[in-house]
Amino acid sequence: MKSSIIDVPRRHDQADLFGINVYQEALIEYIRLTDTPITIALQGEWGSGKTSLMNQLKYKLCDEEGAPYFPVWINTWQHSLMKNPNQAIMSILEGCISQIGSLNPDKQKWEESKKVIGGVFKSIAKVGAKVAVSTLGADSESVDDLFGGGGGTSDISKLKDEIGKMIEGALKDNPDKIGFTFYIDDLDRIDPPVAVEILELLKNIFDLEKCVFILAIDYDVVIKGLRSKFGELTDKNEREFRAFFDKIIQLPFSMPVASYNVDTFLVDALKRIGAFTDEELAKEGTAELLSEIAQLSVGCNPRSLKRLMNTLSLISIINNKLKNEEETMKQNKVLNFALVCMQIAYPFIYNQLTEVPDFKQWNESIAAKLKLRPLTEGEKQSLDAAEEFDEDWEKVLFRMCQKEIYLSNRAFQVSLLMNKIAEIVNDDANLGAIVESTLELSAVTNLKAFDTPKKLQGKKSAIVGDFSVEIMTDNKVVVKKGGAACDNTKAALREIAEKVGFAFDPKWNTQQLGNKLANFINQKQ
Repeated sequence: MKSSIIDVPRRHDQADLFGINVYQEALIEYIRLTDTPITIALQGEWGSGKTSLMNQLKYKLCDEEGAPYFPVWINTWQHSLMKNPNQAIMSILEGCISQIGSLNPDKQKWEESKKVIGGVFKSIAKVGAKVAVSTLGADSESVDDLFGGGGGTSDISKLKDEIGKMIEGALKDNPDKIGFTFYIDDLDRIDPPVAVEILELLKNIFDLEKCVFILAIDYDVVIKGLRSKFGELTDKNEREFRAFFDKIIQLPFSMPVASYNVDTFLVDALKRIGAFTDEELAKEGTAELLSEIAQLSVGCNPRSLKRLMNTLSLISIINNKLKNEEETMKQNKVLNFALVCMQIAYPFIYNQLTEVPDFKQWNESIAAKLKLRPLTEGEKQSLDAAEEFDEDWEKVLFRMCQKEIYLSNRAFQVSLLMNKIAEIVNDDANLGAIVESTLELSAVTNLKAFDTPKKLQGKKSAIVGDFSVEIMTDNKVVVKKGGAACDNTKAALREIAEKVGFAFDPKWNTQQLGNKLANFINQKQ
């Protein structure tokens, strides 16, 4: 058993748990058959598996025996660390050229090329690396030298010629190779305007035969990087954004996250961290239910799924440490899984659950407390017609989702998840108590911007006959009888509960039972 699922890209020798092999092999075949130059964009949100796919492409196209391409791998994030935008662009350019030069068999020609390239770099540095893609802010003489405005050969053209010679030299000495594949990773981790400048510069300089560029980039990053040129994205200027992207990218490849086989990954990961046993996962419908819950919340993003696994692992370890011999029933693991998914994917809704766990009792007083806007008559009619929002508590949930753009876009998934939680509990009369007891397991991994200790409801002590129940500041429960501390706290609490007619859940631990019992007694007094 392992305590964590590490968030690192998949190596070529690791299993394809998400089932994307068919897409990977198709892309490899396409690259093997393509004309050059060509630029391919692996599009997907951060954590969707772009680097993992690039690892597979590099191995099949460059590393395994008989592979047809030389590789050039650039991590743009690493090249940009502790550098300003100009320095980052130059560092990336140098990284590409150095890797090509290291493959050149003629060391004398490589040294000669370095001198020419060094002169070009000085010209670029003189006017600023940004001028390589935009002639803003440079003196006219420097710009003429860089772009050939004076009638001579531009420095950029010289640079392309030298790179072309280096590529031809490397391929001539290795007849089994047909070209170079450039893997440009982590563009979505750097400042969007800089990412766009890098795209333009690499496109201008490496637009060479026998070169295939494979970029890991999210289209949203390109949009953000182009705001200074085109303004905010609207329906009217969307064509300009798309035209820029199409000018640089000849083949967009969207990561097939919707086709990821989440079931296989979840079963494997849950076994590895010991959150579920083989027998529990083999139970009919369990794996499918867990997959459905995950897709309604964290989705198919591998990074989000790994974070979910690590959270569950820590909670499982804490729960095992807290267990004692008096506890005979386990918490509902599937319910715990669903609530952790809620915590990670929809923290605002999760935090409302911690305040009022019986979510089927959410009403206008909850809405008023959260300052939710009232629904219009038209909205009420539309929601009544939708199964996901036809109940009163669901209408409050709908309004909660309007507090955030992300939640608003996923309001139906949130409602389906909440209803799935109710199905798992299958006990509306005790829904709040069951959800609350399970929520306490995941409280340690809940991230809040402004965290405050949980306040105890009612008084900090309650008295029943000879018994007294005291709730300490650390939530520890002390039960006394006749002024003396009871040896068996939980047994004493159960005796008190029977005296006052309080129905408790056997799954509650001592702290849960003590808090709830004290609240109950104080409310009756």
